[in-house]
Amino acid sequence: MVVELRPHWAFLGWPLVAAVAALALFVGLDVVAFPHAPVGVRYVLLAVLAVALVWLAGRTLRWVTTSLVLTTTRLLERSGVLGRRALEIRLERINELSYHQSLPGRVARTGELMIETGGESGDIMFEHVPRPSALQSLITEQISAFHENRRIRFGASPVPTDGPGAPYHEDTPPTGGPPVTAAGPAADPGPGRAGAAPTVADRLMQLGELRRRGIVSAAEFEAKKAELLEQL
Repeated sequence: MVVELRPHWAFLGWPLVAAVAALALFVGLDVVAFPHAPVGVRYVLLAVLAVALVWLAGRTLRWVTTSLVLTTTRLLERSGVLGRRALEIRLERINELSYHQSLPGRVARTGELMIETGGESGDIMFEHVPRPSALQSLITEQISAFHENRRIRFGASPVPTDGPGAPYHEDTPPTGGPPVTAAGPAADPGPGRAGAAPTVADRLMQLGELRRRGIVSAAEFEAKKAELLEQL
């Protein structure tokens, strides 16, 4: 996980405005202006305040259970109080990123993030995103890092020429050694020995090379070595 975000506090929106207004109305009328107002008026004000607070509590619960998560491979949105909803977008499917901020949104540092993806999903919009420009830059960095890691892993890593994992070719000998065939390294004929049959010493060298490369086990190496030494 790279970052996890909650919606901006502007997500509370009108419920927050209504709760503050209802509280101010109740305090202003019932406590300050008309402290001896009829009981019925007080009940009406309390009912208005209760409805506004319940509305705000429901929106706050939605705010708590909503999150936008960016990982190194995916962008996820989870939401829902009783039922849960999850949206997952793989980074390699993102074709274009953009964001929009109104003037109040720029002041509050919130806005909308639009994502264009391939396939049937089309355009996806996330609302009430805190600092959408910073999140856009962060997603772009993760997309670049994802493609770079994939390029290194699946096609651009250098191929070793010697040691574990090095490919064996009949016409490409290891560094400083004789050519290697499917049956192991061929004997180096040496000066004046072109076409000559390999000697016991040559075969011991071949056997040592096979042991070094892990083609034969230690037990096989010792057994074959003893057999070759008996021929001396």
